[in-house]
Amino acid sequence: MKLWNRLLSLALAGAMALSVAGCGQGTASSEAASSQAASSEAASQTEATPAPTASAETAAGVSFTDQAGRTVTLEAPAKTVVSCYYITTYAVIALGKTDTIVGLENKADTRALYALAAPELPDLTQVGTLKSLDVEAVAALAPDLVIMPKKLMDNAQTLEDLGIPVMVVDPETQDGLETMLTLMGQALGAEDRAAQLIAYYHDQQDRMAQLTEGLDKPSVCVLSNSSYLSVAPAGMYQNDLIELAGGTNAAADIQDDYWAEVSYESLLAMAPQVLVIPSGASYTAQDVLADAQLAALPAVQNGAVYTMPQDLDEWDSPTPSSVLGILWLTSVLHPDAYSFETFTADAQDFYQTFYGFTPDAALLTK
Repeated sequence: MKLWNRLLSLALAGAMALSVAGCGQGTASSEAASSQAASSEAASQTEATPAPTASAETAAGVSFTDQAGRTVTLEAPAKTVVSCYYITTYAVIALGKTDTIVGLENKADTRALYALAAPELPDLTQVGTLKSLDVEAVAALAPDLVIMPKKLMDNAQTLEDLGIPVMVVDPETQDGLETMLTLMGQALGAEDRAAQLIAYYHDQQDRMAQLTEGLDKPSVCVLSNSSYLSVAPAGMYQNDLIELAGGTNAAADIQDDYWAEVSYESLLAMAPQVLVIPSGASYTAQDVLADAQLAALPAVQNGAVYTMPQDLDEWDSPTPSSVLGILWLTSVLHPDAYSFETFTADAQDFYQTFYGFTPDAALLTK
């Protein structure tokens, strides 16, 4: 009940504001003297000078279609933002707009990247998870814009009814990530920075393609955080990561867009030559290598089980720094073409350019 009372109060406040705006420039005395003559004069003036159309009112603002096909209109680039998803929070930082963030996702104090690039963020209001958004907390912050993933978009209309614009994003592929960054660049007035970031992606992807041209493409499985019997299928960002690094996804025949649970038999049939463990995994490479039921797996027989760096960033996810996952995996799959030492230098340069700090080389150890 407290939530809806608060929402109702905000909605009423918004309605009152619209009512005041619609009164024009009349004085208090003219409002009191609501004679028929005054009404006629106002009507005459309206006919003589048409009210601005919606497009004219937003001509100096920002309007775009988000990744859920919704039209989003802002009076000006957003100066205050609530980010409901760590990936969008990372993107706001990478776009050079950290100071616009007034609220963000829960457990911000567990993100190593915030401690290095924006240590002030965990002290801000935290508004929920991918499973549940605290709409009341978001509304209390009265941001210029809320950025949320598709999984939370059921909350979008509630917030927009309160006069708070919402952008829905869906960065689950490389193209989706780039589209998200382009839209966020428009919404935050950071178009040049977004273009710079996307150009960096393309340059590095082309570079990796040239370095690995004509080389064998090892089969790879990217495993999930929760279990090594859960793999990334064709519809996930991790599939793009593998292919852009000069590999093939051993789980590509699984037509799904979320982690697919597999049996030991299924994983053995896929026969990946390389296993990749994400940075947030609840198990270790040693756990995989020690599992007797996986002893016949080529990756296990060759000791080719690698864990992404754990104390920096989530490169297996569609974050702004996910390009480093491509570079890292290229150094794993094709070390003669692209050495780990070269990767380390490239990664340090990336973080300095887009996040304002240079990570210690030890944080990048594979």
